[in-house]
Amino acid sequence: MSEKTPILDAIENINCGFEEFKKTNDERLDAEEKGNEARGKELNEKLDRIEVDIAKSEKAKKDAERKEAITQDRIEILEAANDRPRASVETKVKDEYKEHFIKFFRSGFTDVDASNKLRECEAKAKEMKLVSIGTDGQGGHAVPEEVSQNIDKLILRQSDILNEINMPTVGTSDYKELLTVNGTTAAWVAEVTARTEGVTPNLRQRTPSWGELYSYLWATSWSLQDMFFNVQNWLTENAAEQMKKALELAIWSGNGTARPTGMINGAPVTTADATSPDRADAVYQYVPTDSASPQALGGDDVFDLVYELNRGYRSNAKFGGNQNTHAALRKIKDSNGQYLWEASLQVGEPARLVGYPIFTYEDMGDPTTGDAIYLGFGDWKKAYTLPVRQQLEISVDNNITAPGYVKFYIRRRFGGCVTNNDALKFLKLADA
Repeated sequence: MSEKTPILDAIENINCGFEEFKKTNDERLDAEEKGNEARGKELNEKLDRIEVDIAKSEKAKKDAERKEAITQDRIEILEAANDRPRASVETKVKDEYKEHFIKFFRSGFTDVDASNKLRECEAKAKEMKLVSIGTDGQGGHAVPEEVSQNIDKLILRQSDILNEINMPTVGTSDYKELLTVNGTTAAWVAEVTARTEGVTPNLRQRTPSWGELYSYLWATSWSLQDMFFNVQNWLTENAAEQMKKALELAIWSGNGTARPTGMINGAPVTTADATSPDRADAVYQYVPTDSASPQALGGDDVFDLVYELNRGYRSNAKFGGNQNTHAALRKIKDSNGQYLWEASLQVGEPARLVGYPIFTYEDMGDPTTGDAIYLGFGDWKKAYTLPVRQQLEISVDNNITAPGYVKFYIRRRFGGCVTNNDALKFLKLADA
């Protein structure tokens, strides 16, 4: 008999929880249909409690999957380390840089010998044109490539939305996206029949707005000097957590001033694709939730959203919404009495809504808040781009504002903009 794992335990809890959820919801619908308001209210409260348990189980499953993935990453790093005796000169320079960086970091950037060694590595890197090692105009140092990659991986492990959008790594902030909106026409012809050019392509150039994302990391001087203090893990975990939260919010509602321009900075409108006049380049379309009294999310709204998206984008389409939206969606049935929600019961597989994957994006609105944009559906990678500057840099804050503590200033530049605004649609709690 195979031993249970945290992932399998979580899957079992999700399955049991969702079966209990459906049974309770069926009872609630029956009670409300019979006009038994008291029983309906009681069952609604029970559904809320079950929903909390399901959400906890889903989080436990994700956390366990992420830990497993991080463990696998570390194994791969250790296996790669076994090849170091045969490593290239480039790899040896990077390893040497990391060694002196950690030593310099532990000293709070005061160890003169470590500083000199870093400068020597940076000079070698410059000769070899290694862009992952160097200094910036503020006197900081590039975070070692291995540590920087671990921070990037952990950010992605922790964030669903960052896994769904397009995130190219670029070497300059002069980055632009050029895309064809209308495309060209394909047609069948005989051998000598005249060919027509069809619709003139609408070439659209999108330029991200840029900003520097930074965070201050604090540590006591004594802890940094403690040989048991894992500098690399501390730096990785703290930087990843702080940057993840700021990036997720900016992607959704950033105003474009010294930060990315978010998805809803240009308020979504009801204008459909390829209408005249076209929507503005940075504005998505929303589908209004059906009129009802009281107004509520229903199955027809979900299907309307799916079929409003051009079928060319549906092959890679996913739903996104916060946990409150997920809770509302779990209750919905189609006209045949089948639930639209399919629980996540396989390792590495997300829950599904009408057959499409659904992920969690907590910065989106709630399905009970007036005028909220609360459910998205589409090809998110085509719809939004978040370019990332290559180097993650760090320097010490020498202001003696907290005796006994060392403050590190870690930063990286990000840009962001709506790219293809036909590739993603939203539901909004509004009649029009």
